[in-house]
Amino acid sequence: MATKKVAIACQGGGTHAAFTWGVLKTILTTKQRWDETPRDGDTFDIVAISGTSAGALCALAVWYGLAPNTADTACGTIGKAIERLDSLWTTFAATTPAETAHNHLVAALLGWKSQGLALPASNPYSAVGQLGLAGLNMLGARRQYLGFPELLKDLCPHFDAIDWPRVADADIRILAGTIEVLSGNFEVFDSNKTLEQMGLRPDGREINQYDITRWRMRRAISLEGVAASGTLPEVLPAQVIPGMVFPTCVPGRTVTRNGYYWDGLYSRNPPVRDLLDARVKDEKPDEVWIVRINPQEFHPASPNIGLEDIRDRENDLAGNLSLNQELDAIMTINQWIERHGNGRPPLENHKIVAVRTIKMTRDTAWGLKHTSKFNRCPDYFATLREEGRTVTEGWLADWRRLGKDFPRYPYDARYPEPSQPPSHGAR
Repeated sequence: MATKKVAIACQGGGTHAAFTWGVLKTILTTKQRWDETPRDGDTFDIVAISGTSAGALCALAVWYGLAPNTADTACGTIGKAIERLDSLWTTFAATTPAETAHNHLVAALLGWKSQGLALPASNPYSAVGQLGLAGLNMLGARRQYLGFPELLKDLCPHFDAIDWPRVADADIRILAGTIEVLSGNFEVFDSNKTLEQMGLRPDGREINQYDITRWRMRRAISLEGVAASGTLPEVLPAQVIPGMVFPTCVPGRTVTRNGYYWDGLYSRNPPVRDLLDARVKDEKPDEVWIVRINPQEFHPASPNIGLEDIRDRENDLAGNLSLNQELDAIMTINQWIERHGNGRPPLENHKIVAVRTIKMTRDTAWGLKHTSKFNRCPDYFATLREEGRTVTEGWLADWRRLGKDFPRYPYDARYPEPSQPPSHGAR
């Protein structure tokens, strides 16, 4: 029996990430069951979880539950991670009469717009939008429904009491991807950065991010950073985080200002490369499991494809661009090691990392639309969660049964042709 160190990377995709709810919950419950009978076959430890947008919310729920906490003794357990994940999606769903009415109205407006009806564009910075949110609150919409900051405070009520020394010992990490609007930096909010700043973990990087402008920054994990990862600019004003330090065009000189953050879809969806930046190769994960929301492939376009269909596909491609680049970099290192070994520089600190994909069935993935990414109906969430559960149960069973023969990226990111037999969530 072998135990693999696994990092899970959760793609964003609006409320389609309710699929990720089912995936992560099944991974956690399966690990709980397998740990009770360790001699039955290979198992895994979750050493890191990353995410962008709604994927970052899922990652936070799991990580907060797994992270030891001085104010909540239930934290630091799989059971707490499952409970927080369930709480996230039941709280985020439209449940009050005002929220249900708002959800139906949004669906109707998006549907009309997709049919070509000219509707006025909304501006998240306008006073009208702020008044609308205040009005919804007065009518009975909860603050957790209306904005990420309140949702995340509810999700992580004792965030300030996280037991960081025990987090360092437990070796459980979270990363949330976002983009800083003014600098154009691709940024991650990283619990390892928090540990480094506390002196609980050494930073083995050779390059100081403030000395050289590389357009990539690491920040300490915070609820504001995770909220930033889900801040869709067409819907919400940029998440403002004060006191952020940025490099300048002069080496060694920095500037401190407010950071303005948008959804990580535009940068890293989700962060993957940072999952492998451990100081020594034994600390790196053995496998990275990608929970893919945006389908890589799509059915042939019909002659009557509409503008909204084009925008929907553009959204898929944008969400996959950075992910595929990061995964291709891992594949390149794997190929170099297979060809040259890793006994000498520059590969002595690298190892082969298996990348695997967990994805929706083809019919589900190809049937979803951009407009449905805003649907917050509880029944809709439950349907996608159930798909995540069903797909992942079969996926994990095959992972354990097939071992090294279990399919890897990029082959498992594809859907088989109609004449081919289905496998691993594709039909």
